[in-house]
Amino acid sequence: MRSNIKKVFWFYFLLFLILIIYLLFFTIFKSKNVVGNSYNPRVKASQNTNIIRGSILDRNLNVLAETKDNTRYYLYDEAFAHTIGFINNGGDGIEAKYNFSLQTLNNDLWQRFKHQINEDKDLQANSLVLTLDKDLQKYCYDKLKDKKGSIIVMDSTTGKILAMVSSPSFNPNDVSENWDNLLNDTKNNPLVNRATQGLYPPASVFKIITAIAFIENYEGWENYTYTCKGYETHNDIKIDCFDKKAHGTLNLEDALSVSCNSFFVHLSNVIEPDKVSKIANDALFNQDLNFDLAYNKSSFVLNNDSPIDEIMQTYIGQGKTLVTPLHIALIGCSLANNGIMMTPYIVDSTIDYKGNVIDKTLPKKLTNAFSLETAQTMKNMLQKVVTEGTGKKAQVDGVSISAKTGTAQIEGEKDHTWFLGIAPTENPNLVVSIILENSGSSSNISQIAGDIISFCKPMLNKS
Repeated sequence: MRSNIKKVFWFYFLLFLILIIYLLFFTIFKSKNVVGNSYNPRVKASQNTNIIRGSILDRNLNVLAETKDNTRYYLYDEAFAHTIGFINNGGDGIEAKYNFSLQTLNNDLWQRFKHQINEDKDLQANSLVLTLDKDLQKYCYDKLKDKKGSIIVMDSTTGKILAMVSSPSFNPNDVSENWDNLLNDTKNNPLVNRATQGLYPPASVFKIITAIAFIENYEGWENYTYTCKGYETHNDIKIDCFDKKAHGTLNLEDALSVSCNSFFVHLSNVIEPDKVSKIANDALFNQDLNFDLAYNKSSFVLNNDSPIDEIMQTYIGQGKTLVTPLHIALIGCSLANNGIMMTPYIVDSTIDYKGNVIDKTLPKKLTNAFSLETAQTMKNMLQKVVTEGTGKKAQVDGVSISAKTGTAQIEGEKDHTWFLGIAPTENPNLVVSIILENSGSSSNISQIAGDIISFCKPMLNKS
């Protein structure tokens, strides 16, 4: 009898323990997503109270979004649309993710006490201070607004997003009026944040990963040379260099600077696919990036049993590999930050109605993507891309820049073009990631990158 009672006791104790663990997990990890969800009826009810929704500010406390007379205003129209988002039609962006914070009162009792005394005075909810720089965001959007693609500028030492723009964009002030048109525009997909949700072949930017696999797995890589004839063949499969140009005898640094396809296809004879796969996984392909806004995981599928044509294509960034501009930026940040990839973030702090900081985001390491020595070696080698190679138009007076360009071939359409830049090379803190869709080989992407880095000169570390 006692034995049965003990069994029943421990059974219910276990159930109670599981319930407590789940409630703790829900409270810590899931509750904000539920209470801030725009479909939560309590959220909709709170929007009809006398609480004024908090403002959204840039890093210098410039107002980006505010509420007046029960109307939400977005002061810079399309430029911030994909980051700030909107609150109507289900919500999106920061407005949706931080919906609960923007409707929460700090010092709730005191505000409500004052409200009872001054009945005509509304209650002011908390506001958000972003990591975005208003002027830089506008500048990047002006560079992009007539094109398809995205631009991301990051502080590599902290993970702060300084600018994040996507084009085509939309005006969040009239989302409701244009909702059907926005949803049905499958040609431009203006509601998609290409910076975080766009998946593209990384093209020659992926050669950074292939090169790191080579450095870390081939003893004597520093003295390794290869003679490029303008193409490389394996098992009767042929891959050409751009314009079938024969680059002659190259080492790894030379091959990166001129983006020689043949050199990196040849490396498939030298470095096994599993070695490349390990470096890709270390750099968080197929994994979470722990970012607040909606994003897609980058995809890398390759192993030693993959078909030879797929291996050849993958080593130069084609094949089945897909990546987001945000992830490319984080890879650049890892090179700039001695191999450490910081967690990307876009909300710097939450402040109350008096401007007091009540919650602050602290920089946090996401992963060790590369070894310190390899990151420094790659960063230094990539400087030649700008001084002598495919990224020469990105040169900025007085600023050393490391970079990698890329041209992704799209069947039946013009090529996409990539640029990943790190500055200044000696003591980097700025990373620029750009994708231009269907821009073709005549793209001025390197010039755009140089202009952005020049604009950011006051933000650069001094070596």
